[in-house]
Amino acid sequence: MRNIDWEFTGVLDKSGNIYPIPANIQVQALFEYLAVERLKILAKKLGCKIIRPETTREYPDVAMTGGKLGNQLIAIDVKTARRVAPNKISGFTLGSYAGYFRNPDKKMPGCIVPYNQFTSHWIVGFIYDWDENADSLHMVSNIEVIVQEKWKIASHSTGTGTTSAIGSIKDIDKLKKGIGEFESEEEFLDYWRNK
Repeated sequence: MRNIDWEFTGVLDKSGNIYPIPANIQVQALFEYLAVERLKILAKKLGCKIIRPETTREYPDVAMTGGKLGNQLIAIDVKTARRVAPNKISGFTLGSYAGYFRNPDKKMPGCIVPYNQFTSHWIVGFIYDWDENADSLHMVSNIEVIVQEKWKIASHSTGTGTTSAIGSIKDIDKLKKGIGEFESEEEFLDYWRNK
């Protein structure tokens, strides 16, 4: 995920006209696209298969299996957060702690397979500066990417305070090092499954 940059200059219509990207654009969708393209390259190198969900509301954004991963099934979720201070982000939401998360051995809506069938759960997190007054090419800048296991960057707080989403820590240095609020994946699972 190195050297990913914001290179979007606008929205192209079929007549070749380019329109500015709206300030209320879902930035996450564009970063997800960039991440998936990189993951396709990695999968090809490793001889792995990429699995995408049937809908945009399913977990994870991408799964990888086969090749050098063998029988492992790796969940990869792409997240975005704005930088709100030099070493602080608004926070990532790391997925639901209801439904499939609380029923890990059962195929539930919102997850492509039972949650426990995944060998590990990874987050590709894009941190960026946002300037809604800039043109399309410059509205997003100063991009940093973190790649960590979900439990390693999780906090004890919900993602938004009003939903059943797991929140991340917000300190950028700790995000990069994978120093969240849990000592182990077991502690993380126990806490959020009993929330």
